[in-house]
Amino acid sequence: MTRLVIGVIGSAGDTAPGSVVDILDVAERVGAAVATAGAVLVSGGTTGVMAAASRGAREAGGLTIGFLPDADRSRASEFVDVAFPTGMGTIRNLLTPRVCDAVVMIGGGAGTLNELTIAYDFGTPVVAVEGTGGWADRIRSVLHEGRWLDERRTVALSFAKTPEDAVAQSVRRASEPRRFTSLPVHSGSAAG
Repeated sequence: MTRLVIGVIGSAGDTAPGSVVDILDVAERVGAAVATAGAVLVSGGTTGVMAAASRGAREAGGLTIGFLPDADRSRASEFVDVAFPTGMGTIRNLLTPRVCDAVVMIGGGAGTLNELTIAYDFGTPVVAVEGTGGWADRIRSVLHEGRWLDERRTVALSFAKTPEDAVAQSVRRASEPRRFTSLPVHSGSAAG
């Protein structure tokens, strides 16, 4: 049986501008809830929100995976069980939203916003934890019809007031049918 995979995206720093809560505590609680739900936690594998979520998941008996921006495995958080040293820099932002069944967003800057738009394009549900600052709080003001990133209505964004509710929503939303909007793969040979 394939295990559910929940991603956590958020700032590599320890605070988010405008947050009204300790985002590392929120991230740790998200990680613990992911593990308690029996899901695998995937993140960028480094510091800040990613390390705190991995710590929470590991301490609750869960499995953690990190897609590192560096080619150096030693850059992974000590709480990452399986580290993939991609060497891709910020291009690795493609990986978490693409391999996860759902994603929890905590605070976040430009990199987190990038992961959000990739998740949306791929149809991966995202649940933002309110009150954590950054894009998790700002995104609502720019949503189309209060739910979508654009008129395609690929996948609605959800909001949660607590880390536990964010994970519960993610688990529920993971089974939603996806509307893939990425470019199709064409078969055949190129003219030469």
